[in-house]
Amino acid sequence: MDARVRHGNDDIQRRKQTLRRRISALRSAMTDEEWQKKSGIIRNRLLSCERWQQSRHIALYYSKDKEVDTKELIQQGWQEGKSIYLPKSYPQKKTMTFYRLTSFDQLEVAYYGLHEPIPGKSAPLSVEDLELVIVPGLVFDRSGYRIGYGGGFYDRFLATLPHYVHKVSLAFQFQVLQNEAVPRDVFDVAMDRIFTEKEDIVIV
Repeated sequence: MDARVRHGNDDIQRRKQTLRRRISALRSAMTDEEWQKKSGIIRNRLLSCERWQQSRHIALYYSKDKEVDTKELIQQGWQEGKSIYLPKSYPQKKTMTFYRLTSFDQLEVAYYGLHEPIPGKSAPLSVEDLELVIVPGLVFDRSGYRIGYGGGFYDRFLATLPHYVHKVSLAFQFQVLQNEAVPRDVFDVAMDRIFTEKEDIVIV
């Protein structure tokens, strides 16, 4: 690798890590009451949007710590008769497979302390069926780009999706950079939409 390219990549990773630390500290500082209230507002924004209402096959994730709460979203999807899929991580390959979830009993605590489907208890997703994917992240910009947790799992998965799959993230307003862009790698995939407690950011 050319030294200039390597230096550029190292600089991007350093900038990403600085932003991760900054936004993680803000998120951790939220009170439980604030977290629950803002999560509820964001959840209702998503539930009221036409894309959620029309989608029958939705990929989600089981939120951890002070991420925007998704557990009630999963339950709401079941109540509406939607097929809900959660990811199973394979760290050695840095890949994910999504499995259909019909009960929280199909989950186990696995990689990185995440609640993930037990493959033997769940049916795998066929990506051609997917219509909507809810993508986690730590930092976002107004162009839809995100900084995740550093493993690259979602970027690899998103690159395999058909063009018609709508990509959405849920974030607290302080997670969205207002006057700067997140550092980008060539393989980063932008979201189509970001919901916060204050706005619905549609990327055009």
